Amino acid sequence: MLDRTHIAGTPDKAEFSEELQRAPFGARQRLVMASLGLLVLFDGMDTQMLGVVAHDITRELGLPIATFGIIFAIGLLGGVAGSLIMSPVADRWLGRKTIAVGAMLIAGFSTLATPSATGLASLLTLRFITGIGLGAALPSIFTLVGEFAPRRLARPITACLTAFMPLGSLLGGLLARAVVPNHGWAMLLYAGGALTLALTALAAAVLPESVHFLLHIKKDVPRALEIARSYLSKPSIRALRTREDEAQGEQKPIRLLFAGGLWKLTALLWVAFILNQGMLYFVLSWTPALLQKSGLANTAGMDAASMFGIGGAIGTAAQGLLAKRFDIFRLMFLEIALFVAAILTLPFVLTNAVLAPGIVFFVAFGICAYHSGFILLVTESYPENARTTGFGWALGIGRIGATGAPVIAGALVAAGWSPGRVFHAAALPALVSACALIGVTMLFGRRAKRVAAHVRADAGQPVPRVQSAR
Repeated sequence: MLDRTHIAGTPDKAEFSEELQRAPFGARQRLVMASLGLLVLFDGMDTQMLGVVAHDITRELGLPIATFGIIFAIGLLGGVAGSLIMSPVADRWLGRKTIAVGAMLIAGFSTLATPSATGLASLLTLRFITGIGLGAALPSIFTLVGEFAPRRLARPITACLTAFMPLGSLLGGLLARAVVPNHGWAMLLYAGGALTLALTALAAAVLPESVHFLLHIKKDVPRALEIARSYLSKPSIRALRTREDEAQGEQKPIRLLFAGGLWKLTALLWVAFILNQGMLYFVLSWTPALLQKSGLANTAGMDAASMFGIGGAIGTAAQGLLAKRFDIFRLMFLEIALFVAAILTLPFVLTNAVLAPGIVFFVAFGICAYHSGFILLVTESYPENARTTGFGWALGIGRIGATGAPVIAGALVAAGWSPGRVFHAAALPALVSACALIGVTMLFGRRAKRVAAHVRADAGQPVPRVQSAR
């Protein structure tokens, strides 16, 4: 390993990620985190806007409401393609900022074009392109978060940015309430697309490129130095050093996900992401439509969408703050238990315009906090040179569940299932996901014991329990 004492004592040389841990969390980093959070906002906003106007779009295009399961799914299928294909591209060829900004531009322009759809085929095409943009952007966004946030603050910051997804859902619900009654569903998508392009332009001006990418892949040392000097507030730095384990960077990032015994953890994380995103996007996509199908007014569906955003944001932020102080695995078991209890309760209050949105709050709190926990585990599990790929492939594989869940829900609705039975069915994948979490917990525990034993052997003294799988 690199001699960190040598680095600390040599002011003209620095290893960026190590020095960042000692540096204060300054205004420039806060601005970067805020810009990345605003990009994440559109993921939740896009899905919620579409869910709120599902009935309006299908009526105008002459489609049955059950068809919207396929429309939801095709966008998520585009997300699978974007995540799996573009994450390695970001790690190895184009850079993380380039992919994040370019992909969000694609998502914004395709959202603006969605109201021009004249039938099912054109609508599916535009939704697929939107999905590609979002799927490609999110892994690079979260990798930049991990690179420019000090590790001591990584969990709360990552969780807070994850909270921008349900906050986007809240924003989508609020926009729908303000725009749709007076201006129609098309204006809602125009507003959402324009807002996305504006936020992306802001991010393009503010965000730095990954120092790791510039130094190791692009070999642009002057630019990497410029960014490092700026964010470390050390203009005297004349060279950047790296850890010896970064020599693995010559391997393909996908292979690193299965190297050194990581394959078991990778497989369990992928299973969990499939199930979690299936539950998350089922609730996010179908809740407004199912509440309307139960007899509630359109505004009640919008209220439920807003409550999903509030509950999800609070739950996700709470996960980050609590995971810094308490055992993350125990927190996650409590969160999935809350989701199961709430989703089983929801069918009994579907016709109550007050209680139904209230229960949706707890549904969102549970599933968003739980999924945020898995995002934290993914970002802590892989080496820096494969971090975008690790998150991107977990997200992309997870989108298989997100793609399938709306289609399955649509098929169940078309088969005559009541909204209550559809919601009850969502408890089953939650139980299976909890089993995957048990496996992940065991793997983290074994790795922590190995690390602790190694440190005790070297130092001759006991060490506290280690939670990270790295």
